[in-house]
Amino acid sequence: MRLHKEHPAILALCQADSRLAQLIHLIGERTLTPSAFPYESLAMSIISQQLSAKAAATIKARVKLVIPAFTPELVLAADETAIRACGVSFPKIRYIRDLSTKIISGEVNLDRLHELDNAELLKQLTSVKGIGVWTAEMFMIFALGRSDVMAIGDAGLQRAARWLHQLEERKDCNYLGQIAPVWAPYRSFASLYLWRAVDLGYVDSGLPVEECQIAENR
Repeated sequence: MRLHKEHPAILALCQADSRLAQLIHLIGERTLTPSAFPYESLAMSIISQQLSAKAAATIKARVKLVIPAFTPELVLAADETAIRACGVSFPKIRYIRDLSTKIISGEVNLDRLHELDNAELLKQLTSVKGIGVWTAEMFMIFALGRSDVMAIGDAGLQRAARWLHQLEERKDCNYLGQIAPVWAPYRSFASLYLWRAVDLGYVDSGLPVEECQIAENR
């Protein structure tokens, strides 16, 4: 999915929030590519928890060598010691096995994910050991490509939201609560731009988005 300036969702976001429109113009096109293999994506997201991107990529590549065809049945049949040797902790191995067991039993039905609304899907995913709200939300955005997920618990998003609208400090740190409602039903897409603003250093610069834009054009 290409999120460009003529995309209906981007047009709607720009109309709803002028500051977000400035950020979108500054950053340009973004892409979101849903996964064709949701089970593997969810299992790998468990493996990636609390790891740097580089470390996670290395460990996931090793796991795929041990279990080339990544299915619930083959994960359950795999030798735990061999998976541990890839760098996956025993707790994470238990979480992946719990996910696999729940999928095989039908308690978690990945074939019907698109039939569930966000709240129902979140409840089903977080029934798996090791999958918290944030992991489930990231899966919903990046693996399923859902357009209207708002990860309130993501500290980076909260920080970026405060920066974007130059908001006063709040005790609850819920800056998204102030501004994100106007982004519906495209809050996932808005989040992509906020995360990119963090990655590019705009948020840490402290400069308002309009000044970042001026600096980029010099």
